[in-house]
Amino acid sequence: MNRTRPNPRTDPRWVAARYDRVAWCYPWLEKLFLVPTTARREAMTQLMVQPGQRVLMVGCGLGRSLPRLAALVGDSGRVVAVDLSPVMVAKARSLCARHGLALVDVRCENLLEHLAPSGYDRIWFEFSLNSFGDPQAALQQAWSLLRPGGRCVVLDGRLPPRLNWLTRRTMPVIRWLLERTVLGDPDMDPSNEVVRAGRSHQLHWFRGGTWFVATMEKSTTIS
Repeated sequence: MNRTRPNPRTDPRWVAARYDRVAWCYPWLEKLFLVPTTARREAMTQLMVQPGQRVLMVGCGLGRSLPRLAALVGDSGRVVAVDLSPVMVAKARSLCARHGLALVDVRCENLLEHLAPSGYDRIWFEFSLNSFGDPQAALQQAWSLLRPGGRCVVLDGRLPPRLNWLTRRTMPVIRWLLERTVLGDPDMDPSNEVVRAGRSHQLHWFRGGTWFVATMEKSTTIS
């Protein structure tokens, strides 16, 4: 029987397996690819989380941002975190247990299948939009889950727009490594997907245009 290998750019099972493999070294991968801590702080600032709010985190990874989110929503709020990787989810749940984060619900779940009748005040994609085979469907799903007046923030990256001589020579190796670790589709520019979504947005760039934070706010007049 011929078995078709899942497409890493579209198949959630392949994306989950990829992150399962790199969960043990993910913090070092962030350092290797020069992920700026200032970008993560800016994303948290742009979220403008308030006490009592409901927050959805898409791509929680190891859960390093969950304690901060839990502190911001307080005892009257709620944080739901979804990730495709069972290994990442297990590690995030372990972190929540160590910190006593009873109001954080970590789920091994695909955003496209996520149901939340009451909606969310804030939605955060943390280095996860690039992992969707159809990023427009992911953004549309997030928008449908967002309450009027809510905010959606995307923290993500792309290949460097300007290459020095060293980067040009090593780009084949960089692409090979990215495809097998943190960016399943190096050719996809998540910032362009935010623009294509047609929502009013703001973009903040880091590391010479490699990493960005995009902020979208849903009008209170939208039902």
